[in-house]
This record gives sequence, structure tokens and C-alpha cells, in this order.
Amino acid sequence: MASNWIKVEVITPDKPEIFLISEKLNIDPDMVLGKLIRLWVWADQQIAICNDDSVTDIEHEERKGNASVLSKIAIDRIAFMPGFADALIFVGWLVQDGDSLYFNNFEKHNGKSSKNRSLTNDRVNKARNLKRKRNENGNASSVTGSDQKAVPKEEEEEEEEKDKKHENILPDANENQHQASEVVFISLPLSDGKSFFDVTEGYFLEQVALYPGVNIEQEFRNMLGWLNSNPAKRKTPRGIKRFITTWLQNSQDKPRGWQSGRPAQRDVNQISQPNNTIPPGFRG
Repeated sequence: MASNWIKVEVITPDKPEIFLISEKLNIDPDMVLGKLIRLWVWADQQIAICNDDSVTDIEHEERKGNASVLSKIAIDRIAFMPGFADALIFVGWLVQDGDSLYFNNFEKHNGKSSKNRSLTNDRVNKARNLKRKRNENGNASSVTGSDQKAVPKEEEEEEEEKDKKHENILPDANENQHQASEVVFISLPLSDGKSFFDVTEGYFLEQVALYPGVNIEQEFRNMLGWLNSNPAKRKTPRGIKRFITTWLQNSQDKPRGWQSGRPAQRDVNQISQPNNTIPPGFRG
């Protein structure tokens, strides 16, 4: 997922305010810049997600009318530096008005996403209020367009681009399933000597579910070998499935421990009967 950007003036590292904060906190100027960017990014994200109760700027405060308090302790924790809020107030980058704190000229560092979403939020609220007032006056049908145009065209285009990328990356699920079902595991020759019955992956998995005690893969290979060795006994397109079913049922009914093509093995869980036969030539 692509990240958004915030704007920072190229002369910011050399501004007098940076060096004043550096002297006041007794830290390196580059460290001051890093902590400022961290704080600006955090503030930008709060506005981007419409969490204006956490942070605001003077311009937005005039539109909103009720900024809530962002304490100095909170700013110090975000920057991981005690006294950082006081240093910002000292250089004029943070304004304290009673119990409220504001970023001065924060729009210089405001990212595109937060700006668009903040303005969009205002337009949506205005559109809803207008619709509510007109509904009260019985003129609800005339305000449909206001709500629809509350979202900027840029965001609509971004959503369309995301949808197109999603379609390209994730094809239709039914198409994938259809392609997967056409995968051929093995082909059994039919009686005409020219055509074959294709055992697809879907048909193969059906047999696995129907005959859990059978090695389906090996049995299909045994069928292929038998049909190749007995061309006169090959089946028609209608009779091949009956042939497969009969073959697998017989394999299912065979004693446990028996494997096709191998001699039967003794079940180790059964105790064999004692052999009481006296060997010839034995003298007791």
C-alpha cells in the first residue's frame, strides 16, 4: 500500500528556529528536524482520518469553532523528548491559547491526503446539513446532486484506479475454478483406439472422497496399464466410468494391507496360529 507524503521546505534544516530548539533542548539540529517531521506526520494523519479532536491548526479552528486540547505532555511523548512542546512554543511554531495548542502555519506541512479528506469532510457535512434543511422544507428531491459532488473528483479517480488494479491482480474466481477443473491428471484410452477419457482434477478428487481407503493415483495408473495391455477390452465413452467405478470398488473391498501388484502381507496386529506339524525326520 502506497504511503502519503508531507511537505517540508528545503530550507527547514537551516532555519533559525531549528537551532534555537537545538540549543534549548541541548540536542543535535538534525535530531530536532527528525522529531519535527515525526510530529508533523502524526498530526497530518490525525487530520487525514478526520480525528480533529486530537490536533488542529488555526485555520481549521476558525472553521470548526471548538478545538480540543492537545497537551504538552502528549507532544513530548510523540517526539520522545521532554520539553519539546515548550521549545516549539518558544520559537513560535506552536501556539498556546488558554488550554488549547495549535500548530502555526501547519498547512505548509499538511499532506495531500489529509488536506483532501479534511476539505471533503467539510463539504460532506455541509451537504448533509443542506439536505436536512431542505427535507424539513419538503424539497428533498432537489439535493441529490449535492451529496454526490461532496467527494472530490480526484478521490473518485483514485478509487477507479484501485478497482482496475484489483481486477488485474485478482481474476474472476469462477474463471480460476473452471481452469483448475480442466487440468487433466491422466488419460485412459477408449475402445475406438483414437479417443481418450480425460481424468480431470475435479473427477480425480471426487474419487478420492468416495474411496478414502484407496490409493486413487496408483489405481488410475494401474487402469492405464491394464487398458494398454488389453486393447480388446477397452471401454466405450459411456462405459468407461462404470469401469472406473467397478475397479475402485474392488480395490476398496480388498483386504487391508493388500497392495495392487504386490503379494499380500501379513497383518502385524493379528496373532498367527501355532504350527503343530511335526517336521519329517524329527525324532523325539
